[in-house]
Amino acid sequence: MNIGRVGRKGSTLVEFTLVGIPVIFILISIFEISRGMWLYHTLAYSIKEGTRFAIVRGHDCVIPPSNCAVTVGDIADRIRLQAVGFVPSEIQNLTFSSSTRTITCATLQDCLANTTYFPSGGPGQPKDVGGQRLGSFVEIRAVYPFRSAIAMFWPGAGRGMNFGTFLLPASSKEMIQY
Repeated sequence: MNIGRVGRKGSTLVEFTLVGIPVIFILISIFEISRGMWLYHTLAYSIKEGTRFAIVRGHDCVIPPSNCAVTVGDIADRIRLQAVGFVPSEIQNLTFSSSTRTITCATLQDCLANTTYFPSGGPGQPKDVGGQRLGSFVEIRAVYPFRSAIAMFWPGAGRGMNFGTFLLPASSKEMIQY
């Protein structure tokens, strides 16, 4: 006779409700945190690569016959190529700074069309134009809005709710090498 199972009817459903729902929420939370970390790392890496691209084209690139000066659009394209999985119009508030000037764009998409030379003043310009002196710093900053899907599980979220948004900032500052 199986005495241990008598009186335990229906407990499986209650146990799943008490344990299963929190476990599902924890799994979704782990996936969302992992996705956020991946987005942050990818953004930081792409900004770092854009800064590296700029620092090696700053000092001697304005002296003829050298023509290695780059524009903000060239640097933005480098950032776009490294930002795998990002929509260029969602990378926001890009700031390109050197020792003498700052150039800002609302989105990466806007920066792609910018023909301003950075960090140099452009071909044929004196070395001191644009702040491209050897040893001076170049800094690039950007922000990406991370929309978490966890918000749809909050009680009372209802229809038409907005996902929670967190701003993921990234910046890189490097010294002009040559």
